[in-house]
Amino acid sequence: MSKWLKNILAIAILAFLLWYLAERWEQLKVLLKFRPSQLLLLWALCFFQTCCSAGLVRSLLIALGIKTRLWDMILLQNASVLLNYIPMKFGTLFRANYLKRRYGFSYARFTTFFLYLTFLMTAIASIVAIVALLTVYGFANYEIRMLAVVFLCALTFSIVLLFVPLPTLTGAGTIKVALRNFLAGRKQVAQNTRALLISTALLTIIFLLNALRIGIIYHSIGQDVNPAGILILGALGFVSMFVAITPGALGIRELVLGSSAVVFAIPLEVGLLAAIIDRAVMLSFLFVVGGICTVSLWHKYPAEFKKDQRDATTEGQSQ
Repeated sequence: MSKWLKNILAIAILAFLLWYLAERWEQLKVLLKFRPSQLLLLWALCFFQTCCSAGLVRSLLIALGIKTRLWDMILLQNASVLLNYIPMKFGTLFRANYLKRRYGFSYARFTTFFLYLTFLMTAIASIVAIVALLTVYGFANYEIRMLAVVFLCALTFSIVLLFVPLPTLTGAGTIKVALRNFLAGRKQVAQNTRALLISTALLTIIFLLNALRIGIIYHSIGQDVNPAGILILGALGFVSMFVAITPGALGIRELVLGSSAVVFAIPLEVGLLAAIIDRAVMLSFLFVVGGICTVSLWHKYPAEFKKDQRDATTEGQSQ
């Protein structure tokens, strides 16, 4: 039932945001002056971001002892992100099942990979945002200080789980087994310095592409925002995508970006409009490119779209 509640929540939030913008449409419609060239540029940024994300996944998998083809990971990346809009984050389950069947990457090790990737992404985004806050905005007002606290907490939490030595729990409990698997995988990634550096570099590029897309949207609707502010908004949008309250953080990301824009002297309705435009760009790209990739993988490997529960159960009992 919870999976449907998440979808209902996403629809409710989006419906409220669209109603809010509709009430102010007369003032907002004059801002929509997109040219076809700008839309093509936004799609190009989405494509490059996807390629970098696929390279990032491939690099971390290599560190964990699995070699994959880059094009295969590009197809998988687009399909997984699109399928994550289906209840129960089916895209994540599909990626885990695909790597299990095609490359022998166990579900337990996939969990380690997914957690490590999430923490690394959060850490990079938080570092960039904190640097932007310190160098440009300082801590002049309450809102900036609150943003700094949020990013500092996210960075601290991520750094602890990525690098700080943690005690190894003994026993057969699910949480204890998961922690042992994560710590073992974390050590394996840390020993591959080259893969870690490549992953960090690709993550930085992904983050900058994400922020650039947001900056172009703000520029297109006639809003001048300091590049540092765009980086901070990009970081917030980046981190919010990993909040699993709704599929693809649908509604949550728009609410976070819209309300945070007020800190940088952008009216709430304009910030919400920019966030919804950004979502529309991502979804249009996903439904076209991601749809093609999903159909291609479905045609080649239909079995990968069905998780074998017996494999998962057997594997869980063997840990």
